[in-house]
Amino acid sequence: MFPSADSPPVKRTLSSSLLSPFSVLMVIYFAYFALVFSEVYRYAYWDLMNLGTRVLGFHPLPVTIVLYVYGAVVIACGFLGGLIVARRVFAVPAGNVSRAVLERLARLWRGLATLPGLRAFGTAYALSVAGWLASFGANVLQDVVGGVGLTDIATRWSQSPILVFVALGQIFFVPATMVAARSRRQLALSAALFFVSVAALATLGARHLPAKLIVAAFLAAVYVLDPKHLWRLAAGFLLLLLIALGVVGAMSKQGIYGAQSSARLALGLTYSDSASTISNLDRIVQMTPSTGAFHGTLLRDSILAGVPRTLFKGPKPDYANYQIGRYLGGRKFFVIGDTVINRSVSLAPTLLGAAYADLGVPGVVAQMLLLGLLFGYLQARAPAARWLIPFLVTYASYVVHAVNVGVHSPQTLAAIASAIAVVALDATLGRAAAGSRPVPKEQP
Repeated sequence: MFPSADSPPVKRTLSSSLLSPFSVLMVIYFAYFALVFSEVYRYAYWDLMNLGTRVLGFHPLPVTIVLYVYGAVVIACGFLGGLIVARRVFAVPAGNVSRAVLERLARLWRGLATLPGLRAFGTAYALSVAGWLASFGANVLQDVVGGVGLTDIATRWSQSPILVFVALGQIFFVPATMVAARSRRQLALSAALFFVSVAALATLGARHLPAKLIVAAFLAAVYVLDPKHLWRLAAGFLLLLLIALGVVGAMSKQGIYGAQSSARLALGLTYSDSASTISNLDRIVQMTPSTGAFHGTLLRDSILAGVPRTLFKGPKPDYANYQIGRYLGGRKFFVIGDTVINRSVSLAPTLLGAAYADLGVPGVVAQMLLLGLLFGYLQARAPAARWLIPFLVTYASYVVHAVNVGVHSPQTLAAIASAIAVVALDATLGRAAAGSRPVPKEQP
């Protein structure tokens, strides 16, 4: 994760560029929308009818299609802006304070590297494995204390937010071990941690959790492994992703609807998720003025929803998707088995929906520019600054998932905030490092 200064930069090829985080995001962004126009639902028609799905054959209005394409254009402009910023920010010399902080961090890192246990495995690898153990332990503790959400879906509404948040650290630390691995043995251990974490996150009952890890690990592998095998690697990860989404999704829906898990149900749910979410965006666009309807409260409440209760006085607000559920007239409670969940339905509004409902077109522009800027900066810097790769792929995995549900959730907002902090740190310390190097003398 934090290689030495003489570590060679990551070599980029055409294949690795095509499989870069931003490229993967754009492929999923458009493929997700295109799935709505497919007729795969016909294969699982009766399975979906038994679930009460009402979006079979749905097509969005032209204005929604234009907004979706417009969002892609804006995020692409942000991405190009991030590339430019990353190339120009180091041309500005940093102050003495920044260089002093850099020197202290360097001394601390060298001190850690002298510890016997860290020296044997590599400081970055040992710290990454330690982080994985802590997050995996939280995952196991949640299963033991609160029950396995995959087989008892009602337990998801009583899970500990703190334990789940710590368990999500696996999405970061597994890629971190891959980047920090110094031998094939360590890389093999990283692969073992990956499969263990996919299974562990699946037990929490939400299929997006193992899916995020699979996406993050794949994007990290693109930077780590031999470029000759990237397309076979992509095919393998895609198959694993579809299996994880299908199995966990079908099992969790079985707990909610009582439907029998099957391959047709898994495929039907993939279509239904896309069509339902695009339908939600379509309804939001029709109901909401171009300047928005919530005027910033969705973003504010989504941030406050992630604040620990010990720091928050009074009733905590629901984050955006629950408020959008009420906005679109969704159910006000759930009945799962014999348990009544007194909470409004959460409706996924795609990457654009919450931003448009909140602040209209200006909200979409601001959000997509920021997301693109972070992608551009981190991708431009990651080949030379390998310690950024785990942060980049973790951030990317959350945004890829947000193509469905949007970024207005505490976990995704935390990932975006972490990416902003890392970009600021890298820009500050990177400029300090560049400014501390001696300028070569001109030859007479």
